[in-house]
Amino acid sequence: MSAKVYFSPIDNPKFKTPLNKIKRLMEQCNIEKMFNKKELIAIKLHFGELGNTSFIRPILLRPVIEVLKKIKTNPFLTDTNTLYIGMRSNSVDHLYNATLNGFNYSTLQIPIIIADGLRGENTKELKIESKVLKKVKIASDIYNADGMIVISHFKGHEVSGFGGAIKNLSMGCASRSGKLDMHSQNKPVVKQSKCTACGLCIKNCQVKAIIIKKKAVITDKCVGCARCISVCPEGAIESLWNESSETTQKKMIEYANTVTKKFKSKILFINILTSISPACDCYGGNDKPVTEDIGFLSSTDPIAIDKASFDLVIKQAKKDPFFDVYPQINSNVQFEYAKKIGVGDIDYELIHIE
Repeated sequence: MSAKVYFSPIDNPKFKTPLNKIKRLMEQCNIEKMFNKKELIAIKLHFGELGNTSFIRPILLRPVIEVLKKIKTNPFLTDTNTLYIGMRSNSVDHLYNATLNGFNYSTLQIPIIIADGLRGENTKELKIESKVLKKVKIASDIYNADGMIVISHFKGHEVSGFGGAIKNLSMGCASRSGKLDMHSQNKPVVKQSKCTACGLCIKNCQVKAIIIKKKAVITDKCVGCARCISVCPEGAIESLWNESSETTQKKMIEYANTVTKKFKSKILFINILTSISPACDCYGGNDKPVTEDIGFLSSTDPIAIDKASFDLVIKQAKKDPFFDVYPQINSNVQFEYAKKIGVGDIDYELIHIE
């Protein structure tokens, strides 16, 4: 039996508010029966790196928040700190970044919680039985929520070809150490030319894996928590982005599967197909969209909603525009691996909702 994906196109000839489209899509997924009164519901999204303008507009969250408040839940906005150094690599900068991009209490009337703590140290490590990974590391305040709505901006991505619900569930819900596991085959490294031997990394290393010679050196004691990346004031500690795209995509599916299994029936996915940029919203800037705006989708299946989104982009553009940008990446690895290990459903029924 194929998964149901609900689709409302961007077209709005009667000039009614597009926000009601999002409400109707949520209703189709029986949102009022999904969550209970007083439950803490995470609204998982990406606040966009400072300087980027293609991320989801805050106003599009209003119908989601209104519906959650109507059924008397306690919603909060959330994301996790980044592996790379930027405006979202610690919670203080991350919250400031979110505010500058329009996500704040005065506009949306709900709090923002960065789910993996000040520097990505708040993590829930879970053992899994899977083909690539034997454990995953999920941000604690996502794991501890009672339910989740995953709102994803569908766009291109330099590692997976495209980024949507699967990326938001995997890279987006992982703590910093989990992100390192997905992107790298090695522990972090010290760029010697930037290191000033200040010793902050040593003070913040939980397993005493860093020593100072002339400059800092990370030893084999490293457990990959990646806290040192965030702590270094010079940006001298970096991840080696050396995992293959194919393996990273498989790890993403295993992470996504872990998160969806945790929430069971208490998780809903919304994909926004507007400003479909060629690269991730993690960049501090963005190029023009790869195709015109398409609309909004909802589903209880993250694989099906991404497959439907992917197909709609190809149909609209009359080609795979992500492949044009990243010809070395086979985006279908995600779908093929999900089908192979029984995660979600790549077969879907697209149901149009006006």
